[in-house]
Amino acid sequence: MSVIHIAGPDITVGHHLRQRCAWCGATLIDDDLTRLAVPAGQDPRPATWTVGALVEVDGDNPRASWVVEHVDGDPLPDNACGALDPAATR
Repeated sequence: MSVIHIAGPDITVGHHLRQRCAWCGATLIDDDLTRLAVPAGQDPRPATWTVGALVEVDGDNPRASWVVEHVDGDPLPDNACGALDPAATR
């Protein structure tokens, strides 16, 4: 089953980068930067989701994820974590 999350800011502590859902806290990206191979001269930071983007995540490991188009003001999709009862995501 897929769930749509709202991308929060990415944070790097030491050599670890993490990005979570701004609403429920689900992990969207969790990378140890020392374990990524990067060609010389390329920005060593991996791509992250744009803050506020709706990111649909399907599966556990490995999992697929992609941005869901959404018009501001429209209701969230039924499978969005923000559409759940707020008590379920505390």
